Amino acid sequence: MILASRHSWARLVAAIAFTIACMNVHVDAKQAPKKKQKTTAVKSSAKKSKPAAKTTAKPADKAPPKEAQPDSSVVKIDANDPKAFTKAILLDKQGVEFEVVGEEKQPAPKLVVKEKKNEDFFDFSTMLVPITHPAPIASKYGIRDHRLHRGVDVSVIKDEPVLAAFPGVVTMAKYNKGGYGHYVVVDHENGLQTLYGHLSERLVKIGERVYPGDIVGLAGNSGRSSGAHLHFEIHYGEINIDPETIVDFPNWDLKPGVEKVSKKSIVRAHYNMQRKLKKEGTYVVKKGDTQGKVAKWFNISIEALCRINNLQPGAPLKAGQKLHGSK
Repeated sequence: MILASRHSWARLVAAIAFTIACMNVHVDAKQAPKKKQKTTAVKSSAKKSKPAAKTTAKPADKAPPKEAQPDSSVVKIDANDPKAFTKAILLDKQGVEFEVVGEEKQPAPKLVVKEKKNEDFFDFSTMLVPITHPAPIASKYGIRDHRLHRGVDVSVIKDEPVLAAFPGVVTMAKYNKGGYGHYVVVDHENGLQTLYGHLSERLVKIGERVYPGDIVGLAGNSGRSSGAHLHFEIHYGEINIDPETIVDFPNWDLKPGVEKVSKKSIVRAHYNMQRKLKKEGTYVVKKGDTQGKVAKWFNISIEALCRINNLQPGAPLKAGQKLHGSK
């Protein structure tokens, strides 16, 4: 009995131990889901907190860096500024605030006054006459010996100084055997050109700048000349100007009103002379005429005749051919 009771007691203890062990396992099994729930709760709370973090980060992402921010000051544009519209467009593109201030004023109608420009006149008031003493004219401007005498011949003393009439640059200084002899041409700043011919000596060179009173040469008898004299011409491009329009010969003083000489009248006088020259200064070649005979009729050299009419020296002439003694 005692042995049986011992075995029963032992079984009872083992059963109790087994029961306790099972209970512990059951408790652990129940506690495991609770841990999962806690983890899930943490995850869900983390998910819920994410939108809040994004919301707080958005303004920071949109805010531009300090150095790229546009100028906060307002630029003012005058409404009467002729470039106001253009300035407004540029500022708008740059993102700069601007404000148009002032009332736009309508421009007052301009009073148009028709005035003659200075270019319509020549001003000879600063001209210095090339000869410094009274001297008579030996031959005037105009048609002479069936050709145009494009200047005036003034009787002078041989080797006396000849002066530049205006400031300018020497564009020609050479010797012409059949015509001007030693001669000088000066281009002036006012668009005029002067020529000094039959000099005994040239005292300037091409490219040299001269001023009124500078000596361009000495008066003489070189070239096609029968005595000491100065041949003096004034040009405006291809327009010939009669020196007597400007100078009071034989006193060599400037005439009244030379500060405002009409260009239109100068041009008109030139073309009137050209029409006259066309009638009187044309030679119609006859059978048997030579270059020498025609040159003598014009009172010029054969060289000059060929140069003016684009002839070859010594070339035969054709009957009916029209030749000229000057241009």
